[in-house]
Amino acid sequence: SSGINAEWLLRPGGNTGAIERNTLLDFAAENFKDSNNIAVVGVGLDPENLSGLADEYLWSLEGGSATVANTTWTGMQESQIEASGNGALAMCLVEGAAAGSQDALVLGILKHLAGAGGSAITHGGSHSQLISAAAPYTQSPFNTQCVNINNVNTGMFGLSISAAGEEIGDVLKSSYGVMIGLNDGVSDQALETAKNKLKLELLSAYESNLAVRAATGLESIAAGSPSSASQLCGAIDSITNEEVIEAAKKINSSAPILVSYGNVESMPLQRELQ
Repeated sequence: SSGINAEWLLRPGGNTGAIERNTLLDFAAENFKDSNNIAVVGVGLDPENLSGLADEYLWSLEGGSATVANTTWTGMQESQIEASGNGALAMCLVEGAAAGSQDALVLGILKHLAGAGGSAITHGGSHSQLISAAAPYTQSPFNTQCVNINNVNTGMFGLSISAAGEEIGDVLKSSYGVMIGLNDGVSDQALETAKNKLKLELLSAYESNLAVRAATGLESIAAGSPSSASQLCGAIDSITNEEVIEAAKKINSSAPILVSYGNVESMPLQRELQ
């Protein structure tokens, strides 16, 4: 609800000029409780000014922020939701890593080794391992990419796929095979390329003040303190092929969840992916 209320407060139009100090105080008291984990982040602000603003508007946090309870990954679940149309979406996910951790960076490299980003593919060319593996099985536009989602004390890692309903099963199976293949490691050149892609991804995010604030807040809550761009790049450079192989084996032996939406008649079951 706080996100909805915040959008209401900031939306231009009828509220422009009508937001007063008491409105902000009421909003903070209602939505920022000591049961939340909260980081106060400012970009370009003097630390004393930021501290003063936090003391003024976030008095409801005087009791301190409670520790977030550890989550439990259950896995081995699947859900298929039928919908009209020919297309289908699917995600196959396992437990990932928390923000600010070394494991999150290793999984970031795995993501780029397999293939991340990009739009639907309609013709051949130089593509990721995932795209190249699935292309022979498709006649319609499709996309398959690896995702690495990091949260406060856990994360999600796996595949995100969109394809024609009759082809999504083959795209998923070929993509799953690519992930299994990472258990054998990669060449030094492929590893270096993936490291550079991850560093570019992180550095690009630091070009936006909004992204900097979000990353700083998340890392402060998850790891106790944020990391600079140079620290992150140094940590990425230090990752070895052995660490990548260990992470791949852990990911590929974990209990996944498999969800799909759309034309799901050709979706395989989890046991058919093994």
